[in-house]
Amino acid sequence: MEAATQDTSDFISSLISDTIVVFYTLSKMSYQLLAMENPLLDIQVHANEELLKKYDLLANNAILAEEKHKPLYTEIVKDYEVVYVAGGASQNTARGAQYLLPPNSTIYLGAVSDDHFADQMKKAAARDGLRTEYQIVKEVPTGTCAVLVTGHHRSLVANLSAAEKFTLEYLLTPSVWKHVENAKYFYIGGFFLTHSGGAAATIEVAKHASTTDKVFALNLSAPFISQVFKNQLDAVLPYVDILFGNEDEARTYASTSGWETTDLKEIALRVANSPKINAARARVVVITHGAQDTIVGLAATQTVKTYPIIKIAEKDIVDTNGAGDAFVGGFLGLYVQGVENIERCVAAGHWLANIVIQRVGPTYPEERKPFVEA
Repeated sequence: MEAATQDTSDFISSLISDTIVVFYTLSKMSYQLLAMENPLLDIQVHANEELLKKYDLLANNAILAEEKHKPLYTEIVKDYEVVYVAGGASQNTARGAQYLLPPNSTIYLGAVSDDHFADQMKKAAARDGLRTEYQIVKEVPTGTCAVLVTGHHRSLVANLSAAEKFTLEYLLTPSVWKHVENAKYFYIGGFFLTHSGGAAATIEVAKHASTTDKVFALNLSAPFISQVFKNQLDAVLPYVDILFGNEDEARTYASTSGWETTDLKEIALRVANSPKINAARARVVVITHGAQDTIVGLAATQTVKTYPIIKIAEKDIVDTNGAGDAFVGGFLGLYVQGVENIERCVAAGHWLANIVIQRVGPTYPEERKPFVEA
């Protein structure tokens, strides 16, 4: 009996010791890429023009839900075949970057509730190798996003809910801020600028990146960011080393800036040359353009370059939702590994986006495919 008791005691001691080692290891783990934004559970359906008209939506756009959109979520769950995806643009991108990176390279910050949707998101992120440090807020549910797919277009209607409760105080908590200090690359989606906590957190991380000569990347995310949150966007832009956006977002930014041009090459170079606080890093501006060439403006060489996408037959395209997020994920997945050759990073972005558009939603294959350059 004494021997059995001793064996049990030894087992418990060993288990406690192993647990301490695991927690210590996690606390010391350094993630190369830190991403922040609004974690949302995507509710994806194949919709029709009637549904878009009913809720005054455009086929290829992203907006924040207004009161008139609230019934939409119940309607699509009730009347359509739904696919749930752990989303939020920046979280999609972080998962995509991790797809190309060594294990334990990415960490993601955002706010969720303590509900089932948050549990599902955390598990989904973990399956893709993404570590999450969600701020838990209990007064509202986890945010959701209606994804209405019509043909190859998608209309996004985001109900931020818990996601807009993220606070600067949480970011500055020592156990959280240590991840900022340890990271070498940062990526934040423009949607984070739509609420005060996200905007403040973005500036705080941007300043840290600038003063420590780390890489800070931002996405324009949607045309309405430049239209409604231009002040917040312009406040962070001087800290941005790499700016991403699509053709509509780039043209909207130019329009709201009073630039009398819609030429994407001119816009790319003009944004690349706009004021920058850390002059040691010349800005790179990357504009995707659907099935057309990707445009890159380089302040370092005062040049604009174009890169063709990977051609794909119409019949092989399943869903373009998340293609832009995947592109940025592929780009950063290579860049974070020290590959500063922009042509190769764009190629990695095209490669990962090409994989995603052949799948449902912004998801990545469980079996990891190695990136092979054409």
